[in-house]
Amino acid sequence: MRHIRAFMLGITLIALVVGCGGFVALSELRAPVAEAGDPVEIEIEPGDSTSAIATKLSAAGLIRQPVLFSTLVRLRDLDDQLEAGVYVLSPTMTMDEIVVLLQNSQVAEAELVFREGLRLEEIADIVDRSGVVSGEDFLAAAQDGERFRANYFLLASLPEGASLEGYLFPDTYRIASNATADDIVALMLDRFVEQYATIERSVQVPNVTVHQVVTMASIVQREAALAEEMPQISAVFWNRLLPENAPVVAGRLGADPTVQYALGFSDTEQTWWRKNLTVEELAVDSPYNTRVREGLPPGPIASPGLTALTAAAQPDSSAPYLFLWPIVRSMAPITSLSISPNSNSMRRNIWPVVEVSG
Repeated sequence: MRHIRAFMLGITLIALVVGCGGFVALSELRAPVAEAGDPVEIEIEPGDSTSAIATKLSAAGLIRQPVLFSTLVRLRDLDDQLEAGVYVLSPTMTMDEIVVLLQNSQVAEAELVFREGLRLEEIADIVDRSGVVSGEDFLAAAQDGERFRANYFLLASLPEGASLEGYLFPDTYRIASNATADDIVALMLDRFVEQYATIERSVQVPNVTVHQVVTMASIVQREAALAEEMPQISAVFWNRLLPENAPVVAGRLGADPTVQYALGFSDTEQTWWRKNLTVEELAVDSPYNTRVREGLPPGPIASPGLTALTAAAQPDSSAPYLFLWPIVRSMAPITSLSISPNSNSMRRNIWPVVEVSG
């Protein structure tokens, strides 16, 4: 009888221990670490084991019992279901809730807004301020067009050694916090391809490449003050390139935004697009200076939006003009030209093409 009592007592004690242990385990599963607390960002890397994940969660103050977490995951046969990614978790979440969330990767994101008419350096500055990648790394990727040429048919006409200036489409993007510079560039190129496809079959300018259309669109984007005047501005610039108009304009676009681009950053005005251009600056020796060089510049000067791209591809056919410049009535010598931030010319009168007789 004594042995039977001892055996029964042992069974009772084991049952109590198991019962208490189960109660504690159940409490751990249902109770959060804290009733309040700030969200915590935690990264689960590819290849992390369940034990490694449990250790990270414990170190971040999100669970109390890493062994219990690992046991729970294994009992539910979820070892292979926990996904890599960057998660934002809260100490007010239960262990059960954390396990469920880790099966659906939620990568933290940053919103980046790029408006039309920015040059690569300005885009890089926005990327840098987002904290996703450094502006320097982004600029290095964006300036290496060859790195992306093979994956994008629309880059076929990109000159050898050229940057992706003009090809990174201006829009609002949600960027994963673990994205690389190449990822961001590729995302913007994808958007460019998507948007250019809407005009690709309706280009009305004969014998032009994608690169030439994007180059013209970038100039139109920087030149226009209003979207509705873009087709007319485009017509003027394309007209200036026609051989029959060479006696009047010598094949020069005469677009001040190209001069601004050639001059680069102004320390005085703290902008890439200086408003005050001197006579000397207007004559700067650069292949981008369309006041002194014939034809289109070597490439785009900024990122055009869809409206500018459409205008460049479909100029206003009813506008046979060469000039949209104002008539300067003062006889005083001009030493500088002041231009508005949104329009790189003063408000203009429209001069039609004139016939020149020899």
